[in-house]
Amino acid sequence: MGRKDHTELSAANTTASIQVLGVGADTGCSVPSALLFFDRQRYLFNAGEGFQRFCVEHRVKLSKVSGVLATRTTTEATGGLPGMLLTMADTSCGGLLAGHAGMSVYGPPGLGTLVNAFRTFVNVRDIGLKVIEFGGGNSAEAAALGADVSPVVKNELVTITPVTLLAEAPDGEGASGGSAAAAEGSNGAAAAAAEEGEEPQAKRARVEAGGEGGLDIASTPVESPAACYICELPDVPGKFMPQKAAALGVPRGPLYGKLVKGEEVTAANGQVVRPADVMEPATPGPVVLVVDCPSAAFLPALAAAPQLKDCSSGSKRDKVAVVVHLSPLEVTRLPAYRAWLACFAPEAKHLLVAESAASAVPVLRKSAILQAQLNLLDPGLFPLREAEAAPAPAVPEGCEVGANLLRFHLRPLAKKGVDTAACTEVVDVSAVHAALRADRPEVLAALEGSAAAPPAAEEAVPACVASGRRDEWEVTFLGTGAAVPSKYRNVTGIHVNLFDRGGLLMDCGEGSYGQLVRRFGAAGADDVIKRLSLIWISHIHADHHVGLPSVLAARTRLLGPDCPPLLVLGPRPLRRALQGYAQLEPMRFRFVEAAATSAAAGSGAPGAPPAVPKDVRAAIDAAVSGMGLSRLESVLVAHCAHAYGLVVERAAGEGGAGGWKLVFSGDTRPCQRLVEAAQGATLFIHEATFEDSLLDEAQAKKHCTTSEAVAAGAQAGAYRTLLTHFSQRYPKIPVVDENFQGAVGIAFDLMSVNLADVPRLPHIVPALKLLFREEEGEEGEEAAPAMLS
Repeated sequence: MGRKDHTELSAANTTASIQVLGVGADTGCSVPSALLFFDRQRYLFNAGEGFQRFCVEHRVKLSKVSGVLATRTTTEATGGLPGMLLTMADTSCGGLLAGHAGMSVYGPPGLGTLVNAFRTFVNVRDIGLKVIEFGGGNSAEAAALGADVSPVVKNELVTITPVTLLAEAPDGEGASGGSAAAAEGSNGAAAAAAEEGEEPQAKRARVEAGGEGGLDIASTPVESPAACYICELPDVPGKFMPQKAAALGVPRGPLYGKLVKGEEVTAANGQVVRPADVMEPATPGPVVLVVDCPSAAFLPALAAAPQLKDCSSGSKRDKVAVVVHLSPLEVTRLPAYRAWLACFAPEAKHLLVAESAASAVPVLRKSAILQAQLNLLDPGLFPLREAEAAPAPAVPEGCEVGANLLRFHLRPLAKKGVDTAACTEVVDVSAVHAALRADRPEVLAALEGSAAAPPAAEEAVPACVASGRRDEWEVTFLGTGAAVPSKYRNVTGIHVNLFDRGGLLMDCGEGSYGQLVRRFGAAGADDVIKRLSLIWISHIHADHHVGLPSVLAARTRLLGPDCPPLLVLGPRPLRRALQGYAQLEPMRFRFVEAAATSAAAGSGAPGAPPAVPKDVRAAIDAAVSGMGLSRLESVLVAHCAHAYGLVVERAAGEGGAGGWKLVFSGDTRPCQRLVEAAQGATLFIHEATFEDSLLDEAQAKKHCTTSEAVAAGAQAGAYRTLLTHFSQRYPKIPVVDENFQGAVGIAFDLMSVNLADVPRLPHIVPALKLLFREEEGEEGEEAAPAMLS
């Protein structure tokens, strides 16, 4: 980073603070973030999944972020990075990253592999991304003790020095033995890997060919290195004392300015006057530590790192102002961790971020309020998860729970300390319901009127719906927005619960894991992930698959490193990205191109996918039959290369089971192939990105308008058409017109649609239209905390 004139920086940066962001029990498996704040510069520690959406709600301007510093290279700490970079690359996207002229990303070994993993769908070259990976030396002792001697950031505002931590080897050799040896082996294998055209860290994953179109990947359970950061602010110069300067013979004028800048001057009497002669003593600059110890295996390295020892019991002990602990709760409560924490000076404040797990405060407050409103309209379609018992905070003296938006002021000195003014509050569901009843009685009246209306005489109810069975399927929308997340709509993800037959995900956009937690709770989300039989990704655009690695990693963590690989069907380019991710953290999956499940596969027709090898076909058939399905077909659609829709069908069986068809369009222009494949669908989930007046934009971006989506459902003879994937210019609800009649419904995030509830999807539209009749202003127009603007 280039150096600037000291006076320019100091004049522009009179305040400094560090703030905790994206913290809460409903985030899923994401490491929280911390923002080191100066007036004109920001340094962001970690960007987990959902971070960009969090910033939209709280108006955190990312255009001033000079660098992102990752404490880990796993999806927990970096899952939100691809989305941030894509927003930077989109010159038409204002707001968060408007005017950003490039970004630097810093991290421990593996960062380069991570960035290479998402080069498939992020053009990092054009956005000026600089990747700085540290801690890759092959010295066993240096690696074990975190001996990163060079700062990664050094300017007049702050010096940031990383400390790399390696996990203790499972055999008990310790960080200085097995872990460092692994680092040496990784470096030693680089040349051989390069000759084979592999990534240097490919040794971390075992890749077995599964035939053409199939690939088994099983990562070795080796923990990637972690990093802590020491942030040192410069000393605050003492006040200039003009009377002393005059007494020493220094005349008023330019010489005073030189002394203030720290330069020696020569007085008229020939005496050399130093700044210390005419300045009050400087105030030592504060030190901020950002600490992440991912597991107990890293504790020996944390305790042994010499730079951290210097902060806890050495020369910098009295300068440490605040320690931000991003370590997980199961680590921070270990006696060894608490003993390490107790070594710091009593004046140091400790922010134990993981203790916020006991809080009921939602990370996305506005979305939680909207969900409460929708719940009043229809508790079945918009359920609220039951509160889970959480461990009560265990905070030693001198420590504080690192609540969401909590801020620690570093400068000016008069404000130094903890500031909780911006911390968000719990959403009172009963109060939201009472307010809606009192202020908007017409909404509930419209709902009652619609429910009382007799069904259309010509409407034929499918037998599978008329049977009222609730154990066939239930669809939950994890995201119903397009391109980038907003306050009210996450990017695309749909979970299909097949009950005792397992489940599948149709697309898995960033933050899908967190959405599962918000809908089902932490334990329920884990159960959903463990019971997955298949994940299907429609196409390579990032808003449809960036959340996939974290789900795969979570499943492997929950079921163990030897669990059966999960079948992943997706576009061809996704294979390379997943291989990169699998080098950094354990994840068990088998990748197969979605084309293998198209009706044209192996037909020999021009451009048709090749025949599927027997072992790949066997894996697909096993997953399909295990879910009790008679058909799972990918249908080529009109959007981009390797873009598909999906048809899932279960034939009618004994006892009234089955006899239904579920269809998902993916992203597409109107597509006759899809309409033909969807004939007689029980539920047709179709993208409707743009309102009808934006047909030109829909054609340019290869999406559908509302009318086109409704027409597709009508042409397919679908019993119900449910619209989703709305442009973020519609923050709560799309433009509702005469198209929304009879068989058409609107999808919302965290909406759960059981097969038995499909009939009433159109009946709640009038109430929704009234609920959102007062158009909200542009995203983020609400007053924002001054600290984030």
